[in-house]
Amino acid sequence: MGTLISIAVAVLGAGMVAGAIREVRTKGAAAAFQLAAFGALLIGASATGLVRFMTTLVFNPLAWIGVGFLSLAGVLFLVGQKLEGPSEKPRKTKQVDGSGKPAVEPAPKRKSAQKTDDDFDDIEAILRKHGIE
Repeated sequence: MGTLISIAVAVLGAGMVAGAIREVRTKGAAAAFQLAAFGALLIGASATGLVRFMTTLVFNPLAWIGVGFLSLAGVLFLVGQKLEGPSEKPRKTKQVDGSGKPAVEPAPKRKSAQKTDDDFDDIEAILRKHGIE
C-alpha cells in the first residue's frame, strides 16, 4: 500500500510540474515556478522514501500507540512540574535604572532594638522622594 501511495504522489508531482508550463501564460512566471517547486518537492519526497515512511506511520496502529504514550509522558511531566511548586531558593534580583544605580536605595541595616516606627519613617521618606504621599 505504501508503494502505491508513493507512486501516486510522484505522478501528482509530475503533473504539477507539467501544469507549471501552462501557468506561465495565465498567472505569470512566479506562480509557475512555485507550482513547479511544489511538484518537484512531491517527486523528491516520493523518491527518497519519505512518502512510504509517512504512509506506514499513519496506517500503523502500533505507531499510534507510541504517539499516545509519548503524549501521556508529556502530560505526566508537566503535571509533575506543577505539583513540585516553586523552587526553594528565592532569586536575588536587583532593579537598576538607566544610570546603573539601584532604582531604590536599600535601607541600612538596623539593630533589632529599635522600634518599628523607624521602619515606617523610612518607607514614608522613600515614598515622598518618589512623589507619592
